[in-house]
Amino acid sequence: MKSAFAISLLIATFLVTPLAAQSPDLKGTWSGNWSKNGIPEAVTVEVQQDEKGAITGRFRTPVPMEFSKAAFNPKTSAVTLEAIDPKSDKSYRLEGKLKGTEISGVLTGDDTKGNVLLIKWTYFGR
Repeated sequence: MKSAFAISLLIATFLVTPLAAQSPDLKGTWSGNWSKNGIPEAVTVEVQQDEKGAITGRFRTPVPMEFSKAAFNPKTSAVTLEAIDPKSDKSYRLEGKLKGTEISGVLTGDDTKGNVLLIKWTYFGR
């Protein structure tokens, strides 16, 4: 009886571990570009997420600015990041989907809209 329980526990551990490893992770620095009027322009965002899921961060480019709103739905992988340029009052809104180490979607800067692709910075030690 004990061995059957131990085998069941072992099987459950192997099944649950891969699911936990696949949990989407938004934290980190993401860089790429968006097509602004057909011209690619750099975009970099830094995202922090606390243990309760609250998201904070900032755009580093195209303009340095803190997020005014940020949301992430781990079930649908939907990402929304909003900020307002303090110098020009121009609003920016990124709406996309997280898939692995990429966020793809649309970035809107006031009346300019373009496709955006961001890739997460990763480090692999030697």
